[in-house]
Amino acid sequence: MKEDCATGMSALHGCIDDKAVVETFKEALKERIGSDRFRMWFIHGVAFELRATTSGSPVVAPSGYELVILVSGQFALDRLRQNFLQPIRAAAAKACGTSLAVTIELGRPEPKQAALPLDIPESEIESELGEKNGEESHAKTKRKIVRANSPQREIVRSSAQPLASLIAGGSAATGKRTKRVRITAIDQPELPFENESTAQTEGTAKTPQSKPQFPRDLMTLSSFIGGSCNKLAHTAAMMACQNPGTATPLFLYGPSGIGKTHLVNAIADQFRRRFRMRSVVQLSGEKFTNDFCKSVGTSGLPAFRKRYREVDALLIDDVQFLSSKSATLREMLYTVEALIESGRPIIFTANQAPSEISGLSRELTGRMASGLVCPMHSLDTTTRDAVLRRLIAQRCPIEWPESMITEINSQLAGDGRVLSGIVNLVSTLQMMFDRMPSMDEIRQFGGDLLRVGQAAVTLSTIERTVCEAFRLSAEELRGSSQSRAVCEPRMLAMYLSRQLTSSAYAEIASHYGGRSHSTAIAAEKNVKKWMEAGKAIGRGTAAVSVKEAVDRIETILRTG
Repeated sequence: MKEDCATGMSALHGCIDDKAVVETFKEALKERIGSDRFRMWFIHGVAFELRATTSGSPVVAPSGYELVILVSGQFALDRLRQNFLQPIRAAAAKACGTSLAVTIELGRPEPKQAALPLDIPESEIESELGEKNGEESHAKTKRKIVRANSPQREIVRSSAQPLASLIAGGSAATGKRTKRVRITAIDQPELPFENESTAQTEGTAKTPQSKPQFPRDLMTLSSFIGGSCNKLAHTAAMMACQNPGTATPLFLYGPSGIGKTHLVNAIADQFRRRFRMRSVVQLSGEKFTNDFCKSVGTSGLPAFRKRYREVDALLIDDVQFLSSKSATLREMLYTVEALIESGRPIIFTANQAPSEISGLSRELTGRMASGLVCPMHSLDTTTRDAVLRRLIAQRCPIEWPESMITEINSQLAGDGRVLSGIVNLVSTLQMMFDRMPSMDEIRQFGGDLLRVGQAAVTLSTIERTVCEAFRLSAEELRGSSQSRAVCEPRMLAMYLSRQLTSSAYAEIASHYGGRSHSTAIAAEKNVKKWMEAGKAIGRGTAAVSVKEAVDRIETILRTG
């Protein structure tokens, strides 16, 4: 009968395999409503049961069974009854081959641990936190509960004193005690184990080690290295830390590994410490989307909106993840509008400017750009040098030669994560060789990492990037047109080709339309003059200052 139920025979008689029927029903429902809708509405907070109907049941099916769908929230219950009742019944009929009754009910909430303190006998605590897997208790370190004066309790691992002595405040007496210990927090992080023999020799338990620092703890304004590549964003971050309501929303954008997340963490840290903001929500665009989808399927939107619209500050990283998710974008728009109206700070980061992120709604793009939009570029040579030296001082026991710092800096692009990886590699090699490794040894063990930091820049890649930046075709850039909209980007391409490649003037001029080498020389001189004068090139929406165009194109070329 088990096989008959799983394959959807004509009736459900005799022994029935509940699991097989439910799985068959779920597959049939997924085919009818689609995988995305099934995942949103029937995965989280939904349970399926197959019950035998009785004479007292409100619905008695011919099969003698009914399929019960238990939903955890009233919002989801209403949505399923309103939108999915017909496909649910059809899927049940297809799965079982008979008229199977279907009921959608509000499931009972799972029992939660009481919030009030629980009284647990001392003997039970020792039994629960003592020896494991049948090993002798004196050979294992035990969890001890330190009874503090404050209502909060914390668990430490120690074997220097018995449990009763710790509860008694360090007394060595271990007589029969029936006093009950009040526990309010038993899920504290586990502390490092102590050496039992050392603790017994010293006669007292060691002080637990201090809490390790996580990467976010080190991302502060004082540890951020500013430079010409991030000067505007750095200034805006300091301004936000002095006056959170200024120029909100603040939007930081640029390629990966340039310090966007570092600045966001620094701002959040200042909000909590300096302004005593209790509700500073910092998360990624992916986490916001997942939280929204989960709320729709379980607790409902009111709780979600309260969680994000009643915060003191909202900081969202990588908002490009929201692209083309219409429901999430709409909810983000309403959240941003609510926070702007209440004067609360909002910080966004992305890999592109709001207007350049495809898939964002027009209204949300306008809200994001209404505060202050700050570009951040790949780390320039000076900033890379400062970052490299700081990482070396923090992580390497042996000082680097100046020539090696200069050589490695010149070979890497502006990604701070690659710099960190190189320093970690050299630090490991120093420990392995007990000396400073040579450049050949660094290339031997870290050649792939060095190549990741390098971007292959050719005349063709420069040409393609300039065409994309100024919305021109390659034929137009190489053609004979002398209009400013074409001629000025062409000269900029020749200038960049001379700066970023080893090509000669004649080769550059020949590549851009078969011109003479004197044309390339003149183009280089003109672009330098434009940069000194702050001139803008291009026409219409593609118009931009020469310096900004050079920075943007170099960033694209270096990061691929």
